[in-house]
Amino acid sequence: MHTHIMKSFIILILIVQCSFSKDLKEILDDGYIRVGVKYDYKPFGFINNDGRLDGFDIDLIKTMMNKLDLRVQFIEVSSINKEKMLLDDKLDILFAGMVEDKESNKNIIFTKPYYLDEQVVLLNSNNSVKSLKEMDNMHVGSLKGTNYLTNFLKIQPNVLTITFSQYPQLTKALAFNNIDAVTAGSTWAKEQVESHSNEFRILSDVICTIKYSIALKKNNDKLREKLNLLFAEITKDNTYEKIYKKWFK
Repeated sequence: MHTHIMKSFIILILIVQCSFSKDLKEILDDGYIRVGVKYDYKPFGFINNDGRLDGFDIDLIKTMMNKLDLRVQFIEVSSINKEKMLLDDKLDILFAGMVEDKESNKNIIFTKPYYLDEQVVLLNSNNSVKSLKEMDNMHVGSLKGTNYLTNFLKIQPNVLTITFSQYPQLTKALAFNNIDAVTAGSTWAKEQVESHSNEFRILSDVICTIKYSIALKKNNDKLREKLNLLFAEITKDNTYEKIYKKWFK
């Protein structure tokens, strides 16, 4: 009886240890880091034709962690659950389109930005709208867990908004005319234009600039400092530029 209780207690301790968000020293000691990424956000993080995880974010974090001889354990996150998974200690860092702004969770800290983007509007090619002002009463879709709609409504409040949990759902809804437009990052929007020949177009109006950063739990300052230093290193030796040109020609 006592032996059974002791085994259960040991298992419980191991589960807690494995799920606890680690600081820099613990990560280095363990030899790996848990990174939350998206699997449906091409070209940043996606499953390629060979069934493997691929993308700009994936290459970038692998390159940075190679400098520390760390193995990367990728964990899929969504826009809905990513912050909760970080705060629940299921991850060490979030590399999933994180943007620091006034509405950011106070228990999350951010590195310096690693990618600059712009928020735009994606439309069907046959839509005649030429500016944000002409979008009154249109149905505009965006991704849950982001500030895209908040940003959009500051400029064009006279629309009906709809949120989706995954990027492919947005693309499908727009393609089938279930919504009139999508507001999202320009890099993702350009990918939709390129992969759906003559089906979509991007409105020329830019809503705002977006700065993607790596997110960590509050008080994990040493890890953040190390990430900033690693990013500075790969920028200085032109490794970042090579990765950038691979994905954004």
